[in-house]
Amino acid sequence: MINLRFLGTGGLGKARLKNKLSKDYRRFATLLVDEDLIINPTEDTFEFEDSFMLFGMLKGVKDVFITDSGLEHFSILALERLAGYGKIRVYASEKLRDEISTLDNVDFTAVSPFSLVECEGKRVMVLPANYKSDDPFEDSFNFLIDCGEKNIFYGLDGAWLNPSAWKVLREMKLDAVILDCAAGLEEYSENCINHNNLRMATEIRNVMLTSGVAEENTKFILSHIPTDKKRSIHEDMCLAVEETPFRIAYDGYFLGI
Repeated sequence: MINLRFLGTGGLGKARLKNKLSKDYRRFATLLVDEDLIINPTEDTFEFEDSFMLFGMLKGVKDVFITDSGLEHFSILALERLAGYGKIRVYASEKLRDEISTLDNVDFTAVSPFSLVECEGKRVMVLPANYKSDDPFEDSFNFLIDCGEKNIFYGLDGAWLNPSAWKVLREMKLDAVILDCAAGLEEYSENCINHNNLRMATEIRNVMLTSGVAEENTKFILSHIPTDKKRSIHEDMCLAVEETPFRIAYDGYFLGI
């Protein structure tokens, strides 16, 4: 079994509630796979550990993958703290080499679309994402994680699916699909240039099902969810998908695949 723990599931906006254990309090999106691989540790990651009293949860992290250099996906301080537990391997775009290479106990590897990384018990293929950071020349990534008997697609950030990435995915059988839904329940807008709304995520699932990439028992999880201090976005999202197979992730959400 592969364990997925969502340490943060935030999307557009920076609203924070007083109750840090609320499902509507969303930190920057971070995923822990088993206990040794983490995607996008940020300034929120160790606060999550403290708030949920999961002390030492990150001591086993060996491999770190970063989608892009945006504040909501990358923190040099988080990497420094992870490296304090022991040597870590960090995989990110060439843009981050100079900054990450200053850290002790960190092995940095620059990756690009379709790089294949061998981890401990896992293989990760770097896939191009339909997302543009503030640097128009920076590659942004999604990840296909081969855990042996299970395959997981990590699709944060990005709108729709990149055509080149799809050529790889269409040959796969996916057991779990984690999709960006930062545009939430809003209608199509300029946010949908870089992020999915629920309609877009639904169409992605339909395409995966009809092409055989996913099956009815494939887990579809929506993350990178917006927040609002005035109302419960989580409740709204859950109501919107209650008759669908989608699961709405929240900070602390745990799923075994």
